[in-house]
Amino acid sequence: MPIGYVKWCDIQLKNNVTIHYDVEKELQAKKTETHVADTLKRFINTNYANIKHVDLKFDIPKLKRDMESKTSKLLEKTFKD
Repeated sequence: MPIGYVKWCDIQLKNNVTIHYDVEKELQAKKTETHVADTLKRFINTNYANIKHVDLKFDIPKLKRDMESKTSKLLEKTFKD
C-alpha cells in the first residue's frame, strides 16, 4: 500500500517512549513519498529490537475514493460495448 494513504505512525519503544511520525505533514512539506517511506522504514529497521509496537492511522476516505475510482475504470474497460 502506498505511503500516501497513511496519516501518521506511532512507534512505541520498549522503554515506553512513543515517537509520532506525521506522514501527512511530511508529504505536505513537499517531500516525496519515496523519501518519507524510506525514512520510516530506515528508522523501524534500525530500532527493530527496541520497538514494542507500531500504530498506523490510514486515510480511509481517500483510500475508499481511489478504490472506487479504479474499480469503476476497470469495469468500464472490461464491460464496454
